Amino acid sequence: MKKFGFILILALIFVGTGAGQAISFEKPRVGIVISKTNFDHRWGVTQMAAHGWAGVVNLAGFPYKTLFIEDIVAADDLAEYSLLIFAQCTFIKQAQQNPLQEKVQNYVAQGGNVIIDGPLAFFDADENELDRKPLYASLGLRYTGAYGDKKYRLKATGEPSYITKQFGPDELLSQALTGSLNISEPRDGGDTWIVATNDTSTYPFLSTYATENNRFVYVSDFSTWAGAASFFRNRAPQGFYANQIINAMIKSVEWAVYGDIQTPFPAPQLSNAPLTAIIRLDADASDNAPVQHQTMHYLADVARETGVVSVYAWVASGAKESAWDSLAPLGQMIEDLGGEIGTHSNYHRIEQQMTPERWAAELDSAILGIETSMAEENYPIGDIDYFINPGNTIRMCDYDEVSDRFSFFMTHGFEQDMPLGYGNLTWYAKNNPDFVVIENNPSPDYQWFYDPNWSYTTHQISLYEEAIFDHMYENIGRGVLFNQMWHDYSITSQQYGEKDRIINTSNIEFYNAIRAKFAAHNIYAPTPNELGNKLRAMAQWDYGWRSSGDTITMTIDISRMRNSEAIASAVGGMGLRIENTGQFIQSVQINEQPHFGYTDQLIILPDLQPRENTIAVVMGREPADIPRLTYVSKRMKKNSEESERLKASIQTESLAKFIFHSPETGILLNTASQYRDEGKIHGIVRSSSVVQLWRPEFHNFTVNFTNCIIRGGSEKEYGITIILESDVSEKPVFAFESEKEPDAIYLDKAKVEFTSDSERNAYRIKFPEQLTGNKLTIRFSGS
Repeated sequence: MKKFGFILILALIFVGTGAGQAISFEKPRVGIVISKTNFDHRWGVTQMAAHGWAGVVNLAGFPYKTLFIEDIVAADDLAEYSLLIFAQCTFIKQAQQNPLQEKVQNYVAQGGNVIIDGPLAFFDADENELDRKPLYASLGLRYTGAYGDKKYRLKATGEPSYITKQFGPDELLSQALTGSLNISEPRDGGDTWIVATNDTSTYPFLSTYATENNRFVYVSDFSTWAGAASFFRNRAPQGFYANQIINAMIKSVEWAVYGDIQTPFPAPQLSNAPLTAIIRLDADASDNAPVQHQTMHYLADVARETGVVSVYAWVASGAKESAWDSLAPLGQMIEDLGGEIGTHSNYHRIEQQMTPERWAAELDSAILGIETSMAEENYPIGDIDYFINPGNTIRMCDYDEVSDRFSFFMTHGFEQDMPLGYGNLTWYAKNNPDFVVIENNPSPDYQWFYDPNWSYTTHQISLYEEAIFDHMYENIGRGVLFNQMWHDYSITSQQYGEKDRIINTSNIEFYNAIRAKFAAHNIYAPTPNELGNKLRAMAQWDYGWRSSGDTITMTIDISRMRNSEAIASAVGGMGLRIENTGQFIQSVQINEQPHFGYTDQLIILPDLQPRENTIAVVMGREPADIPRLTYVSKRMKKNSEESERLKASIQTESLAKFIFHSPETGILLNTASQYRDEGKIHGIVRSSSVVQLWRPEFHNFTVNFTNCIIRGGSEKEYGITIILESDVSEKPVFAFESEKEPDAIYLDKAKVEFTSDSERNAYRIKFPEQLTGNKLTIRFSGS
């Protein structure tokens, strides 16, 4: 069995500005463990824990597998797991007690690391208390009991640690809890970094214990109805809070795998942006044709304006009533913009007690109905592989029924207590190892506008959801997935009876507020198919890395993944952040070729090869000041430098945004518009394009703003020639800066006038209402 942890090279190495031990790590992988027996007793908490820990591990950037206690007991070898997370495994079968104890003891003896969330192996299937002393002894664990109430909050202890150094001393990390916590802590020694306190009594919430070979983390209920991780809750104590517990869990996973590491290390993330966004649309009103038309056109406009696309799921029997000849072209419109048509079942009648016949009636009939009807209307969209949970939350024990028919499932259920949960989750879905599950984030529009237990104005709702978005974008980041539940009837402000709550006559302000967030922020907006493959990559690939001096070398191996070709071609636009460093990226090579897509501490990945890929990063003490791509909102297939021009091949069916760092001069080619701000050039495209950054060599010239598409250009001693796209839908604007004052400007052979601000060397061309030519020549004085 291999040794867990690092390969340490004891000699100190000094290279450039860096110094320290050379450290490498091969194939980190996390096992997230739940108990079927616990699911039988407390399915909600178990499902919440499973989804929540998967979200945390995705954000930490570690490959992972989803396991049952049964898998641990049956395993011949647990060596592939750098860390096992036992997520709310309170109940296990009595027959599993001794085998589990033996496997855990062997795992720990050979260097394994463990996180325990909640009481472990406490009861058997009949709720008899188990003798857990030998197991707890091997884990250094002590269970204290259930303590706390609605007066308790979670707070950092004020002591410095790897896990909590991101927080201020004694910083409050959560709002008040909604119930007690099951308190776990180290048996002997160890440290407590986060506590539950009412300022009179204090109990451990997150503690650690390290031996020479192991690291243990004890969590007193990250994932229960106490809502330790909650962003927003409607029940008392009510309101939004910028909860930091998920960030603490991310750092706990890093510490459990790597320890008190002193060197930088790489961590993949879902996208290169702080936040990844997709729209989930539950078309409950599929039988209402006007509602369908209004909703689908609204979502199409969102895609064209922001790039964020939808999974649009019809209730198939209702769509039939709306008339397929009317709906089919709208479904094709959604897909043409990069979204996907899915199903919300056939009759919207999925319950907890279902028979195989009922599953077939709800799912098989829906798939057949949508696929056949679209094709018959001459809008064939292929297989329906996207399913959105109708009605009550589908329990994980039924995921086999879902995963046998779909590979992409959007569910719901625990937003007030576990706000994030997504990943390549195969619990109860072993026939589909590529099954992707995405839980929506707080809070569903149904609850905001229609739940009789909720009561807010549209303006209040908008402000709360904006705060949730901002918290995810600014305080969590790491490409976190924003995926809210939207309904067609809510977007169109339909009324459903009088209720003892505020009745909002118009809901659209809420959707427009999130639409504005999408437009104004540097988010990533994948297609659903791309998102599914990115999540599969995060779980399934192998990677390893070596940090030595100023250099970090990483290998990402895709070769052994299922559908490796498809996964490799979906990687573009993902991020690779350099954690645990105050240094800055100086240069990057991918597969021995220079790569020009990175920020100070994050690499924008292009599509990779379906094999082992090598990424070499050089770090330094000062930010790099060379031209490069620093952000892209859509898949970047390739990034290179050719003929003194940076090129980025961007794949999109809607709008894509991007930013180039170009501190001196710069003109973007093949963009729909561009503007310059503090050494950065922002651009957009509305279809797949090879965007180029052209830096004039002889003339200190840069574009400040233009809505013209620039297709090419050249330099001469007398000036610069720019080739414009002559077909523009609005009045053309072209503003630029130049070290030399223009002597004259021509559009083809016709002279055009310009205004100037000589103090800023800024100029603006006075175009005619419509472009009559496409060759723009700017001649400079003294040339």
